[in-house]
Amino acid sequence: MSVQDNRVHEAIHWLYESYQRAKSFHQNRLIQSGGFSVDEDVFARPDREIRHPEWTEVLLDEFGRPERSAYNVAVTGSKGKGSHAVLIAGMLQKLGLRVGLFTGPHLIDFMERFRVNGLVMPEADFVTYVNRVRAKAAGLDLPEGEYIGPVGLLAVVAALWFRDKNTDVNVFELGRGALHDDVNRVWHQGAIVTPVFMEHLLQLGPTLADVGREKAAVVTSDTRWVWTGSQSPEVLDHLRQRAQATGAWLGQMGKQAHFTVTALDREGQRVIQVQDEWGRALLRVSRSLLPENVSTAAAAARCVWRDVRSQTPWPDELDLTDLVIPGRFQVVRQEPLTLVDGTIHRSSAHHVMQWLEEQFARTSVSDNRKAGVSNRPFVGAVLGLPADKDGMGMLEELEGRVDWLGFAKTHNPYLKFNHTWISLADAHFPEVAEFDYVEQALKHAEQRVGKQGILLVLGTQSFVADALACLQVDTRAVWRGV
Repeated sequence: MSVQDNRVHEAIHWLYESYQRAKSFHQNRLIQSGGFSVDEDVFARPDREIRHPEWTEVLLDEFGRPERSAYNVAVTGSKGKGSHAVLIAGMLQKLGLRVGLFTGPHLIDFMERFRVNGLVMPEADFVTYVNRVRAKAAGLDLPEGEYIGPVGLLAVVAALWFRDKNTDVNVFELGRGALHDDVNRVWHQGAIVTPVFMEHLLQLGPTLADVGREKAAVVTSDTRWVWTGSQSPEVLDHLRQRAQATGAWLGQMGKQAHFTVTALDREGQRVIQVQDEWGRALLRVSRSLLPENVSTAAAAARCVWRDVRSQTPWPDELDLTDLVIPGRFQVVRQEPLTLVDGTIHRSSAHHVMQWLEEQFARTSVSDNRKAGVSNRPFVGAVLGLPADKDGMGMLEELEGRVDWLGFAKTHNPYLKFNHTWISLADAHFPEVAEFDYVEQALKHAEQRVGKQGILLVLGTQSFVADALACLQVDTRAVWRGV
């Protein structure tokens, strides 16, 4: 390991020291009282009981609120946060703005979390900024048992770097919530709420309404506008209440804006038209990008543009065909045609199946399976689904279209896998196989599918990261050819 690698490793290790000290404190107290087993996670409790995002705000204050040097947009939700963040950042960069992008977690390279105009933060810069934050944090007097969230420390690092890089706009992806999320303490004028599902119920729940209340807090007293796409009534109610209480303007795709899609089969692209009260916007994108994600991000980008470049008209068309979202609906190989996506529930699996049907149509091969004729490409899928994901919904979406199914675990030791989804799949799919990890599964899948087939690699983010590393995909790049 090089000296630079050692410094990066040490910097990353420090980010988690405050959290680990607090965890050890509470664990020791509970063990002494006889109310805790060493197999339990002491912090598997509601965020409102254990998180202290106010310390992130204290640090931002200590540095003079570096994020206020630019226009900021916060992104929260359950699915597609990273995609929306990359999309709006890419659009604004294409419009000529200098854009900072903070996302997380990373897939392979820790530096993926920080980008300016699509380029990741150099490791030497990362070490320098972490050391600056570390020196300031050392002066804070935290009560015993409280901690500064690692993601909050990273958000401060990002804000400092963005300020020094003279960004015009910054996009910050939040963690699992908003009300008790450290990143939400970053001052932001705009917000995006992606579809909210029943997730992280121990920390945010126990009901969908509770999760919605946590996420809706992305709308702060400083937030001017918030955009959202499809939402359940419970979540939408909380967004409306929050917007009304803060005076923010709320826009929903399908209400305040609409979109239409034109597929260009020959070029493998889509043209998406977004129509809102300010007129029409055309966006040319890769076929792999989901239209609702693109249109919601475009509606938000237009709000930013009106605020920062009010005298300059939005262009007739914006070409984003060279934009890549690593690990999110990403085509990584052509032979076999291989799609990698963080699919963990029915809704996202449905989008994957729509993409698959488009591939059948593009090759002029129809699915005649029900007629007893199968002249479409052979389809294989490798799934990495922990026990707490919507495996039932995913399998029901894949049934009838996937010919070979492989299951594998991720190298992340904190995720729990069992045989539930494998047992269900055995009764509904022609061929089902089980492997230890994605490396073995991909090797077998590529042989089974063949060069002319289609391979889907779907699962939780840790699994996607393992797959991309195995396939040697560059996760640092969000623009093709850069």
